[in-house]
This record gives sequence, C-alpha cells and structure tokens, in this order.
Amino acid sequence: MNSVEREEFWKVLCNIQDDKTEYIQKLTATIRHPQYLCRFRPVNEGSLQQLQENKLYFSSADHYDDPFDTFIHVDFARIKALYTITSDNLKANNPELNSIFKKFEPIVGISAEQFINNLKAEDFDLSSFSERIQHVRTTIQKMLFSICFCEDELNETLWLKYANNYRGFALVYNIWDKNTLLCGAEDMCKGCKSMLASPYIYPVYYSEKPYDATQFALACLLKEKHLPSQFLEVMRYASMWQVERISLIKKKCHEYDQEWRMIRPAMMSERTYIKMKPHKIILGLRMPEYERMLAISAAKIAGISTVEELYINDLDQLASRVLAQA
Repeated sequence: MNSVEREEFWKVLCNIQDDKTEYIQKLTATIRHPQYLCRFRPVNEGSLQQLQENKLYFSSADHYDDPFDTFIHVDFARIKALYTITSDNLKANNPELNSIFKKFEPIVGISAEQFINNLKAEDFDLSSFSERIQHVRTTIQKMLFSICFCEDELNETLWLKYANNYRGFALVYNIWDKNTLLCGAEDMCKGCKSMLASPYIYPVYYSEKPYDATQFALACLLKEKHLPSQFLEVMRYASMWQVERISLIKKKCHEYDQEWRMIRPAMMSERTYIKMKPHKIILGLRMPEYERMLAISAAKIAGISTVEELYINDLDQLASRVLAQA
C-alpha cells in the first residue's frame, strides 16, 4: 500500500466506533494486502530455532526500538482545562453543573447527583496525573503484542536494521496461501491463547501528527476505580479500536519501513507465538558461510523448499536469486 492508501485506511479506522459487521467490512475494504510479507532476522540460536519450527513470536510494545511506538499520546493542556473548569464549578456549587451532567446519565449509568458527589469525594491530584499516565503507558505497552512485517523483501533499510547489516536472513510469507498459517491444525492448538481471537494483519500509517489517545488513557485510569458496571461498559465501548489506533501509527521518519503489523487481540502479559510456514528464505549479502549452512539446514527441516541469496545486479541494484546448492 502506498502512503495515500495507508492514509485512507487510517481515516476509516479513526472514524469507526463499533465492532458491527458493517463497520469492520468498511475498514477491511481499505486494506490492500500484498501477496507477500517478510520479516528480517539476525542469525542467533533463537532465530534459527524459530525458523526450524516455523514459529513467529509476538513482541510486546515495551521492547520496540522506537520509544514512541504504541505510545499513548495525551493532550495534557485539554485535561488541565477540563479539570480546572470542573473543579471551579464544583467549588462554586454552580447550579448549572447538575443540568450539564444530567445529559450524561444515560451514558454513565448513574444519576447526575451521584456523579457530582463522586467528583467531590475524589481527591484528584492533577500534579500526579502525568506520573499516573506514564504508569498507564508502561502497563499497556507490556500487554500489547504484535508481529511486524514488511511488504518489500529488498528493503535496504530493514536489511541493515533487523538483519544485522545484511548478515542475517529474511523470511517471506505468502499470506494469500491458506496453507501458510499452520495454527489450528494440531491437537495442541486447542485452547491456545493465540487463538482466543484470531489476529489480523493491518498496515501501519505514518504521520507527524500523533494520535490523541487522551480518551483511552482516561478510560484506563478509570478502570482502576470501583465504578458501576454500566460505567465500565461505557468505558469499554469508548476504548473500542483504541488498541489498533495506538499500535498502527508511527512517525513519518519510519515510512520507508513499509510496515504491516499482526496485532494480538487479547491483552495479556504472557508472550505467545503463532506458526506460519515461509514461502521462501533469503540469505543476506554479507552472511558468513557457516551461518548460511545453519540457516539452510533449518529451512530444510522447516519444509521450506526455496532458498535465495541477495546479490547486487548489473544495474547496481539489490536483487535475489535462487541458491543452486540449496
């Protein structure tokens, strides 16, 4: 997907507020999945074992190299202004405050009087708000897991960043092939946490303007309190699609990553994996011979029949070709 198509996807994602079929169909209609997606890996014991076993492990957001990835951006100025207005009206016992909150009774599930009494009873320290938000950010990042892909197997930036300066390898997956996903076919798959809700692959949107996740941050803070069930249900509804929004936007400087992301729907701290069989493996341009042999051997055990190698063609461009001796 190009930048225009990714922006179209993002706009639809930010405007849907429900999980009804019609909204999901509207969102998926904007997603143009490429046939092949790839992952770049360095050579180490873990990556070779995962290659051999066709495993892809979800990574939590707190381990991403970009500190702004899956970041809950909060408009502190807006929060301060709202807090000041509400606080001043409460102290002044503004009679209009009751009528204002009266409109929210059907939403919050409690009376305006009770809501105002709760606000008066709550000793909310605005000075500690930033610290509490940071705690929420850290907690959420530890519980949001995803697997990152790229739509270009010859992406020079990612060969440098994630394949150890061309000394690693790339795994290329044919996501249009139903046989690529191996999960669900074995007895051990029953009750697997990865399959509690099927993960979906989304494009990442790049922008200099951050997504305002203030509402999501407040919802996360409110979940820590003992609130009526109706109120919590409202907050759950308000949080819908927020995980996808904070996970699928990155700064413009990362645009050349051409990233796609498989998000694990279930939020939990335990790391899980899925099993996907690559269409092929590509060996890096600077890969040492003994590590090439290790990768080729692991690929054969995994049942991957196509092994390619990077080279620089006659046009001085990066290309790949089938490795004859594989």
